[in-house]
Amino acid sequence: MKTRIVALVIGTLAACGGDDGDGAAFVGVYQVTAHTMAETPGSQVACTATGPAVVGPRYVKLAVDDFFDDPSFIRLSECDDAAGATCSETLTLFNPGGPGLIEESANSQIGGGFPCQLYYSKATAALTGAALHIEILDKYDGTDRPASACTLEAAEGLASSTQCQRAERYDATRVP
Repeated sequence: MKTRIVALVIGTLAACGGDDGDGAAFVGVYQVTAHTMAETPGSQVACTATGPAVVGPRYVKLAVDDFFDDPSFIRLSECDDAAGATCSETLTLFNPGGPGLIEESANSQIGGGFPCQLYYSKATAALTGAALHIEILDKYDGTDRPASACTLEAAEGLASSTQCQRAERYDATRVP
């Protein structure tokens, strides 16, 4: 099976939060005040859809990723406690970019008897004082297309789509 993956890392932090172009200003534990997720399995939702409230997690943590040990790689974890000691890492790994933190990835897959599958994901985090807002948008296109059209560029093209497979949002306040 042919798989191509790219992570687009956007350069220097321009506004809201961030010191010296890294994600250090975001590092900390935050109490979740709102968490919503819009998704309809097997279908698409508007990327602007709020979706119903999600029960849990009570806290989220943004920390320098253990593997990279570099403040330019900030891992999102969901936590049970305000100390951030009991946490589960998510697959979201932010980099400084735009008005805060950002993660973008695109992926195209074909083979093994399956049709072309295109994926695009974008996650952003913005910090205003102690208030954190995280948005995670996942997009998918499983339209049958020839292998020659099942490209990374086609997956990146999903960025402009207004339809998402999942739209998830967190609002949280930094724990003192």
